[in-house]
Order: sequence, then C-alpha cells, then structure tokens
Amino acid sequence: MNDVLRPSGHFVLDDLSAADIMLSFPAEIAMMQGRAKDFPRLADFVERIHARPAYQRATAQGAD
Repeated sequence: MNDVLRPSGHFVLDDLSAADIMLSFPAEIAMMQGRAKDFPRLADFVERIHARPAYQRATAQGAD
C-alpha cells in the first residue's frame, strides 16, 4: 500500500475517494502495529485521514 499511494497522497484519484476510506482501515492497523517507520507514506496517509474534520466528528460520536 505504501508504494501504491499517488503523489497526491491518495490511492485512486487526486482527491479523497471511497477507495481511500476503505483502505484507511488496513492502513490504520499497520500503524497500530508500529509499522510507521517501515511505511512512512502510509503513516502520512493515516495522519491526513485522522486530521479530517469528518473523521474527528465520527470518532467523537463513537466515543459517546
């Protein structure tokens, strides 16, 4: 996955797509397993997903 990310930081298009959302789940698991140093582009991708306002709202609602 690390090598498939486009220069834009997305998987298919140059903007967020459903593919990015679906692939964020296995990317997050890789980061939870401490693989950020092995996959730096994937780590950046996960950080960008987590920084999105919609992601933050969803995780805040899930914590309630």
